Amino acid sequence: MSLRLKLGLWVRMAVALVLTVVSVGILLAAEFALAVVVSIFGAFLMQTFGVALLGLAGVVAVCLLSWVAIVAGLRRMTAPGILARRIDSDPVRKAVQRAGQVVWEPPSLRTIGRGIGLLAGPGVGLILCYQLGFVVLGLDPIRFGIAFGAIIVVCYTGWLVYDELRAAGSVRTQLEDEYDLVADSEQEQTLSRRVQRLAAQAGCPVPEVEIGASRLPQAATVGYRPENSIILVSQGLIESLDDEELDAVLAHELAHLLNRDAAVLTALSFPRSKVQGLVDLMYRWDSSDADILLIPLFVVATPLYVVNRLAVPTVARYREYVADRAAAEVTGNPAAMASALSTLDREYAVRSSTDLRVTWSTAAFGVVAPPWEERKFFDRSTRFLYRRILGTHPRTADRIERLRSQIE
Repeated sequence: MSLRLKLGLWVRMAVALVLTVVSVGILLAAEFALAVVVSIFGAFLMQTFGVALLGLAGVVAVCLLSWVAIVAGLRRMTAPGILARRIDSDPVRKAVQRAGQVVWEPPSLRTIGRGIGLLAGPGVGLILCYQLGFVVLGLDPIRFGIAFGAIIVVCYTGWLVYDELRAAGSVRTQLEDEYDLVADSEQEQTLSRRVQRLAAQAGCPVPEVEIGASRLPQAATVGYRPENSIILVSQGLIESLDDEELDAVLAHELAHLLNRDAAVLTALSFPRSKVQGLVDLMYRWDSSDADILLIPLFVVATPLYVVNRLAVPTVARYREYVADRAAAEVTGNPAAMASALSTLDREYAVRSSTDLRVTWSTAAFGVVAPPWEERKFFDRSTRFLYRRILGTHPRTADRIERLRSQIE
C-alpha cells in the first residue's frame, strides 16, 4: 500500500473513530441519566406498586371465586341451557346459548390461582425488596437508582453488541438467498483452488467459497474473521470475467477479509445501531406514555445518528480503494482489476433489469455499487446524496483511474 493511500485511510479512520467514541460516550451518558431518573422514581414508588398489585390480585380473586360459587349454586338449582330452550327466536336462542356456555363454565381453581399468583407474586416481591433495601438495610434511593441505572445501561448495550454479532448470520442468509446457491462441486473446487492460491500470495487464511445461480455479476464476503468467513460468487460473475479479471475480484474480496473491513465498519456504525435500537424499543413498547421517556434521548441521538451516517461511508468508500490496490498487488496486474470493475459495472446495469430477485439491501457487500435507478424529480441531487455522500462505494470511474495510475 502506498504511503499516500495509507495516510488517507488512517486519517479517515482516526476521524471516524473519534466521532464514534464521542457519540457512544454521549449516548451512554444520556441513557444512564434517563435510567437513573426512572430507577429513582421507581424506588420511591416500589412499595406503592406492590400494594396496588396485591390489591388488584385481591379484587380479581374475589370476582373469580364469586363467579365459581354462583355457577356452582345455579347448577344445583337448574340445568344449563334452560333459559335458551324457552326462547322461540332461533338467532336469539343461539346467542343466549353461546353466552350461557361462557358464563356457565368459569375457569378452574388452578387457573384462578395461577392468575392471582402472577399479580400477587410481583406485588409481594416489590414490597419485600422495598422493606429489605430501604428499611432493613437503609439504602439510599439515589444510590440505588445510580446502581440500577448502570445495570440497565450495561445490559442494554451488551444486548445490542450481541444482536450485532448475531446479525452477521442473517446477512449471510440474505445474501445466500439473493445469490440462489447451487451445488456444483466441480466448479466450487476450481474456484476454491483459485482462492487458495491467492490467499497464499496474500498471506490470508483460506475462506469457504460458495457459488450462486444468479445471473447478476456479484461477489461478496461475509464474516468478521478471515478464518470463519465465506466468499459468495455468482454464476453471472464467473461468466462475465476472464481468468485474470476473476483472480483480481477474488483478491479484492480477500483484501476485505485480511483488513477485517466488516468488523471495522460494524464497530464504527455502533452509534447508529444504538439509535436504531432505541427506535425498535419505542415500537415494542407501543405506549405513548413510555415513548415520552425516550424523547430526551432522541433529541440527543438524532444529531449523533446523522454524524455517524455521514462519517462511516467515507471510511467504507476509501477501504474499497485499499482493497482494489491490494488486489492489484497480489495479482501483480492492476489492469485486470480495472478491467474487471469496468466489466462488472457494465454487466450489472444490463442484467439487473431482468433479474427480479435482486434487492439492494445488501449492496454494501458487492464489488461495485448497483446501477442507479433514474428518478423523475431531483434525480441529480438524490444521486449525489445516496452515491457520493452516503454511498459505500466510490464511483467506478474513480477506482479505475486510481488503478491505471499504478500501471503508469
